[in-house]
Amino acid sequence: MKQTTNIKKKIFCGGSGSGKTLSAIKELGKRPFITMNACDITLDDIYSYPKNHGVLIEEVNYKPEKEKILKILLSLDHVVLTSLNEKDVPKSIMNLCTRKRCGQQDKRQAKIREIAPNAEVVKKYEKSVYELTYEYLKNPNRDEVVEYMKYNKPADLQILSWVQPNVDINNIVKADEIMRMWSMDYFYAILTYGFDGSHRGKLQFPKRNSYSPVAKICNKLGLKKKDSHLVKLLLKDEEYNTWATKVLNSDECKILGLKKPRKKTIRLVNTKLGDW
Repeated sequence: MKQTTNIKKKIFCGGSGSGKTLSAIKELGKRPFITMNACDITLDDIYSYPKNHGVLIEEVNYKPEKEKILKILLSLDHVVLTSLNEKDVPKSIMNLCTRKRCGQQDKRQAKIREIAPNAEVVKKYEKSVYELTYEYLKNPNRDEVVEYMKYNKPADLQILSWVQPNVDINNIVKADEIMRMWSMDYFYAILTYGFDGSHRGKLQFPKRNSYSPVAKICNKLGLKKKDSHLVKLLLKDEEYNTWATKVLNSDECKILGLKKPRKKTIRLVNTKLGDW
C-alpha cells in the first residue's frame, strides 16, 4: 500500500490541558472530520471515507490499534494525532509523523483563575522521575513533595541516584541508612525532609556506567567473571596464549596485550599458458 502524499502527518504531544486537541482541530481547518481514540478505531472501511474529510486520532500513547492507525496514515491525507507523550507512541507510527510539542503546562488553570482568581490550583500528581527530582530540589513546600513521592512511588535506589549529584551527601545519608529497613512512606519522608528544596543552578543527573568487556572476554576463555584475575597467569602458557588469540577478536586481544596474527592471503599472479 502506497502513501497518498509525501507530506508527513502531524502528531501533537503535550500534557492534559496543553491545548493539543485544539491545535489538532485547527490543523484540520474547516473541513469535516471524525474523532476516534487510538485504542478504539471505528473507521473500518477507509476506502469509502471521503478523501477531503479529516481524521483526528486521540491519545496514541494508550493501547493504540497500531495496524489500523498505520492503514489510515498511509491511505488518507488529512490525518492528525494527539498524545500525552512521545515515548509511548509506537515507532512505526511516529516515523510517519511530524511531532509538534505543546508542553506540559495546564492552560485550563489560567482560564479558571481569570474567572475565579481565588480558586485553588489543581495539582498534577502524576510525575516522572525527572519531575520528582525537580520538585525535590526546587520546591520549598516539603509536605507537597512528600505527597508527590507517596503518590508516584519511585524506586528507592533510583530516586536516590537522581538526587545525589545535586545535594550534600549528609542530606540523604539517613534515608540511605533506613532504605528497605522501614516502610517506603517513611523512607520518602526522611528523604524529603532531609533537604529544604533550596537548590539553585542547573540540575545534574546520573550518568550510565561505561560497558566493561571483562565478562565477555572471560566467557570466551571459558572462565567466570570472578576468575578474571587468572587470565594473566594462564596467558603465560604458550599454548593457551595461541588458543586465546584465535578465540578473541582484535579489540579484545588489544585489551589483554596480545598480538592477533593476521590472516594469510593467497595472492594470484597473472600467468600465461606458456609459463606452464
